[in-house]
Amino acid sequence: MAADGPPWTVGQNCSVTLRHPSVNANVATGFYVKPDSLRVVLPKVWYRGTNVAAVVPVTPIAAGKRIVELVVVCRSGLIHADGTPSQLTAQQWHSALLAFAAQVNSTITLVDPAGTTWPVGVEEMEDRLSPLGGQFLLEWETRLVLVEV
Repeated sequence: MAADGPPWTVGQNCSVTLRHPSVNANVATGFYVKPDSLRVVLPKVWYRGTNVAAVVPVTPIAAGKRIVELVVVCRSGLIHADGTPSQLTAQQWHSALLAFAAQVNSTITLVDPAGTTWPVGVEEMEDRLSPLGGQFLLEWETRLVLVEV
């Protein structure tokens, strides 16, 4: 029976995990990705912004480096792969995600749904709040743009 982590296991109680030494004592934290929102691109040219300037020192970024885009869903009552509901609230999911988004100019470890590990930096974050009928039905969809380091 899957439960909220730790341990977070991709495919069981989350879609992706993020890990950083300054967040959650360097223990991976799991998140659910909105279906069909994960995209990995190998751009011809990508000019980095200031959020990753310390970990990606040159612009445009080096050839072969990928950009990972995804939308993380922060919602109460998320259902794990085995059908058990998550006990985390939308606010708890969202607060955990914001802790990673705040890690400007540092490397975060991402494990994607295929189990691939990516060293990435947070380039951009876009937060969308959906008040689905009041304060008790809040939900966030957070778009992240991550640059491979």
